[in-house]
Amino acid sequence: MRGPEFHRPVTVARLRPEGDAIAIEAGPAEREAVRARLGLEGLDRLSAELILHPLGGGLVSARGSLEAEVRQVCVITLEPFPATVSVPVQLVFRRAEPGREMAELDLDLEAEDEVFYAGPDIDLGEAVVETLALALDPWPRRPGATFAWSDESEGPGQQQSPFTVLKRSRPPGDGS
Repeated sequence: MRGPEFHRPVTVARLRPEGDAIAIEAGPAEREAVRARLGLEGLDRLSAELILHPLGGGLVSARGSLEAEVRQVCVITLEPFPATVSVPVQLVFRRAEPGREMAELDLDLEAEDEVFYAGPDIDLGEAVVETLALALDPWPRRPGATFAWSDESEGPGQQQSPFTVLKRSRPPGDGS
């Protein structure tokens, strides 16, 4: 198994109680590996500025921002287009406890996202990649791209709405 594409380990025991500001940026080979992993057309920049605060008991708070310049494929035109991703990062790193199952954890949708780690280090790069993956639009649309269907075919090259096609394919007398 390969390691993470964007590996930035930070030793928890070395964090200062008042917090540490850490800036990370992916290099060209790392961006290419992350691009392939996330299925992007391109990844021209990936960086984050975070402040880490040890909270005790193996917990570390990470707050800051993530910036990325991506190229995605428009779901309407199927053409690549550039997009900027700029999102806040609010994570809590929690030391993994052997034998504790995920089902035993209380999930709070309002709480910061938790990232589990083992050993003395947390991996900020991997956490940034996972945050980027969650921030990407799953149905990217190029600005100005519109999806237009006509209710009736008006000639060659015109496409009907898929709902119109389904409606016509129902057996006669089906009132649903």
